[in-house]
Amino acid sequence: MERLKNTGLVLCLFVVLLVIFSSYFRANEVGTFFGALAGTPLLVHIFNRVAPSRSKPGSERSTTALVAHAESMSRPAEQVVVLRMEGPTGRP
Repeated sequence: MERLKNTGLVLCLFVVLLVIFSSYFRANEVGTFFGALAGTPLLVHIFNRVAPSRSKPGSERSTTALVAHAESMSRPAEQVVVLRMEGPTGRP
């Protein structure tokens, strides 16, 4: 379902670029089509770099969190603190 939604959004972006190039830039039909065709993957790439997806099913539980959970299960009387280092881009 997620893939179908993303495909629909890319198709809508393509149509929006077609309208923008045909009305605001007054390009001919071929220029409008190739402009939208080149601009769509470029804008998708820029969007994915600026706002990366945070809803990945496997990335919610990192290795350190799993290790901390396993340690806390073996020694329930201790308190476990997990620190996660992030780079300047906010990625681990």
